[in-house]
Amino acid sequence: MNQNNSKVIAVFGGSRPAEQSSEYVEAYTVGKLLAQNGFIVMNGGYAGTMEASARGARENGGRSIGILSDEFHYLAPNPYIDETMSSPDLFSRIREMQMRADGFIVLKGSMGTLAELSLVWNLAKIDLKHRKPIILIGNSWVNVLQVWRDHLGVTEEEASLLQVVYKPEDAVELLCKQL
Repeated sequence: MNQNNSKVIAVFGGSRPAEQSSEYVEAYTVGKLLAQNGFIVMNGGYAGTMEASARGARENGGRSIGILSDEFHYLAPNPYIDETMSSPDLFSRIREMQMRADGFIVLKGSMGTLAELSLVWNLAKIDLKHRKPIILIGNSWVNVLQVWRDHLGVTEEEASLLQVVYKPEDAVELLCKQL
């Protein structure tokens, strides 16, 4: 195991993937590989890819942190989270993850994932001294980035703040090199 145990990686992804889905398996693999390389997994603490990445970490000797939102007071954290923190709302939750993380892995997701990515990406552009790796996993991100460049005015400089890879192994390898 590498000695990255003080480094925290925020994993963003959907809350809906079921245990047998390819998205769940991919998130589990991310958590597993992060743990095997000495990283701490951090995520939103609930179901889907959050559960899967925390489970992957725990079942492979790692730790996970869940940043919960009071807006989801009716949800229980998933059973694989080792430590929880509570935030008053979604914005505070994302900001807490952005501040605590040393890097980010973004999986396929929906509106929440897009909000998480948008905030950390924007802050990466603004805060040049404290820029953190943002790694997107999956071919779908290539298409999303192209649409953003074509239709939303995202510049090449802004797009270059994001790294797209196709496998969890590639994402964790990049984090090991960059951190």
